[in-house]
Amino acid sequence: MAGQDDGGCSHHGTGGRDWAAYVFLILMVLIGSTTALSAKLAVRELPLPLVPLVRFGVAGLCLLPFAMKGGALARMFREDRGRVLASGLFCVGLNQLFFLTGARLAPTTHVGLIYATNPLFVLLIASAIGQERLRGDRLVGIVASVLGVAVIGLGSLRGDTSVEASRAILGDLLLVGAVVTWGAYMTISRPLIRRHGAIPALAGTFVVGSLLDLPVSLFFLDWDGSILPLGLGAIGNASAVAWIGLAHLTLIVTVFALAFQNLAMTRLDASEVATFGNAAPILTVVWGYLFLGEAVTPFLVVGGALTIGGILWTIRPRRPRASVPPPVEAPVPVELPRPTAAIPCPD
Repeated sequence: MAGQDDGGCSHHGTGGRDWAAYVFLILMVLIGSTTALSAKLAVRELPLPLVPLVRFGVAGLCLLPFAMKGGALARMFREDRGRVLASGLFCVGLNQLFFLTGARLAPTTHVGLIYATNPLFVLLIASAIGQERLRGDRLVGIVASVLGVAVIGLGSLRGDTSVEASRAILGDLLLVGAVVTWGAYMTISRPLIRRHGAIPALAGTFVVGSLLDLPVSLFFLDWDGSILPLGLGAIGNASAVAWIGLAHLTLIVTVFALAFQNLAMTRLDASEVATFGNAAPILTVVWGYLFLGEAVTPFLVVGGALTIGGILWTIRPRRPRASVPPPVEAPVPVELPRPTAAIPCPD
């Protein structure tokens, strides 16, 4: 059953493909690839600390009616209270603090480059706590996927001198923290998904994370340590485009993309889901080419091939090991007694 913990085994571990899981992954990538565009539209005019609070708070409230069916949400809080708290802290509180601050300081190309390492951190964290095994074949696929997105990011970085070195370095460090906290969230939430279902785990994480993030959202630290006010006055001046971006980020990306991610994790390992998600940055570049007229460079072609190849390698069905029967010892020949000639009886 999807709600039960199976000890970290993939449903396709016996050699067959779980097509439903891959449908969830494709939908996750397609929707998730629009995250950058909608977030950019939202934070351009709306106060930065307000975005994660509205995004996850409203999304959690939208999921609550579905999560409360059958008492799944109440049972999850009763049985796994600490894990729900940790999941919300890593997903909303810590990750968004690192991500939004880092993205504000570092170039956008750095964000995609550093976030490409997410599958590697997921695998390392899951292996460290015994949730997955660090197999060499899967590590090859993850490294190839990371290198693919890195090639794309390096191609975009050429000639970029728009950000001061000190701000960029601090932003990169914060983005590394964002990747680590997101990897920790995916690893921590997987048992919740397996035991209580994808939607209850998601709703509980969003609601708890938003409550934890509420005090943090009242202030925001600038790169030099100064406190930035929430800036509620900017809300009234925000355009309809900014609100549409926030609505899409909240109701479409956060609800559906992460729901499909959780549904996929009921059937696959967290590192496999994270690796497949590396296709999203490529699609983001594709949308830029189709809708913004951005050029397709050799870096994009090579990086895309590496990333797609790594994804296909990681999610390929594993062949079950053929059971070798134990060797059968040859029977020891039994020497039968030789027949003796009959001795004639005396008359």
